[in-house]
Amino acid sequence: MSTAPPTVISTHADLVTLINVFTVAPGRQAELVAALDRTTRVFFATVPGFRSANVHASQDGTRVVNYAQWASAAHFAAMLRMPEARPHLAEIGALVEQSDPKLYEVRSTHHGAP
Repeated sequence: MSTAPPTVISTHADLVTLINVFTVAPGRQAELVAALDRTTRVFFATVPGFRSANVHASQDGTRVVNYAQWASAAHFAAMLRMPEARPHLAEIGALVEQSDPKLYEVRSTHHGAP
């Protein structure tokens, strides 16, 4: 179990969020979800600046979304330069047909009535 703080979705959080939308071939979604879970536990969660990760699988089986929070864009960029990251990123890349990673800031949140 991770000791990192939980995901915080707030305009006041001093974080950046990586949202990566992966497109997978039919039948590979579960494999990608397992790889993201494993690599996050064994590597990404140990990297300075990592805060949280959430993996979402589309109901049609064609997409996986990784919603990961980092202390800053600089922390995320530093992770990408780490030689130790390469095998993990390569494993994930080999499972996908396409990915679209972007860094975001929360600008607005809304909630329904309790």
